Amino acid sequence: MLDTTRQNQTQVIGIGSGKGGVGKTTFAVNLATVLNTQGKRVLIFDADLGLANIHIAFKNRVEGTMVDVLEGRKTLKEIVIETENGIHIVSGGNGLDEVLSINKQSATQIIQSFSELDGEYDYLIVDVSAGIDDNVMTFMAGCDHKIVLGTEEPSSIADAYALIKMLTKKEHITGLIYVPNKVRNSRNGQKLFESMNQIVKKFLGESLQFIGSINFSSDYNQAWSRGVPAVSMGQSAIIERDYEELIESLNTIEVELAPNRVSFFQ
Repeated sequence: MLDTTRQNQTQVIGIGSGKGGVGKTTFAVNLATVLNTQGKRVLIFDADLGLANIHIAFKNRVEGTMVDVLEGRKTLKEIVIETENGIHIVSGGNGLDEVLSINKQSATQIIQSFSELDGEYDYLIVDVSAGIDDNVMTFMAGCDHKIVLGTEEPSSIADAYALIKMLTKKEHITGLIYVPNKVRNSRNGQKLFESMNQIVKKFLGESLQFIGSINFSSDYNQAWSRGVPAVSMGQSAIIERDYEELIESLNTIEVELAPNRVSFFQ
């Protein structure tokens, strides 16, 4: 079960991927929506700095970004957006200046700024940018649960492994969670996980954690165009079940507090 020292605090879920296009933002939106329907207070931080687009999924306007917080123009509370269904979001920014201004020190400062919201949410979902940049490593390392999302495409498998390698060898993180996304069925999801886990065991000497997989659904494209999460359209019971089972499995994983590391809400 969850560590008793964390039960009454915000659970922080980091979502990363080795490459773009694997459905990371869609995953974050739908995960948050299912948690919200379960009565949880949810905040999404779109940490894809410079390319933040999660507000588009909810058809909300951005009134401020994390760069405004870093540069002292706004407080974190002032840039929180409330969506129609009650999920709150924070934008990392979507311009060239934001990309150029973020480094490891800035990422650390961003993590520390979330202490302003301590106790206000049950879950913080951190949608990290694709790749293996320093800010990606810093954000992922600062989360309680660290999810690497991937698909069956060979390039996605290779890039997910690269991210897992960096997190385990450079950041010395154990207990990473690998979630196969857009799979044809749960059997394919299990096979993809087992293949990745075997590679990680062989070459990195670590084991990944399995909490489930997410089936592909044609509802996703329609959901983006309509500005609503796919699981709230009432058409795809399969993916809604996938997220519910994933959350149930996630809640059985004990949170290990990393010493001497800057983490959200610590």
